Amino acid sequence: MAEKVKAEKKSRVLEYLLSEHKIENYLLLFLGLFAIELGVLLLQGELLTIPEDAWLIGGKTNTMVFSWVLIALGAVSIILVAASFYRPSFSEIKHITGLKWKEFFWNVVKVVVFSIVLALFFVACDWVIEKIIQLLKNLIY
Repeated sequence: MAEKVKAEKKSRVLEYLLSEHKIENYLLLFLGLFAIELGVLLLQGELLTIPEDAWLIGGKTNTMVFSWVLIALGAVSIILVAASFYRPSFSEIKHITGLKWKEFFWNVVKVVVFSIVLALFFVACDWVIEKIIQLLKNLIY
């Protein structure tokens, strides 16, 4: 008799992340955020400093240039991650069509009428509450 093999339960979230989004994108996002934070810390110069005699990036001016390069690289990496995330959406945008004039006009009319009715409702509620408060004031005083 053949044994039944139990199917391993996988997390649906993990399965989605691994199938739809590449791990490299998440790594790039993390490295981009890390580079930006490192650049900011170097620019502040309080928590993190580079010695003056360090090769190529030592000195105040070289440290500032290096910091801004880190921030720029981090920003570019985050933009690349976002672009790969939104890229499938761009093909779908081509399929979007606008409403015909008649549909658009009637939708605008519905929204305006609903807004007027809602405003009148709130005015009526305010008037009723005001009358109740006046009645209570007259009874108390």
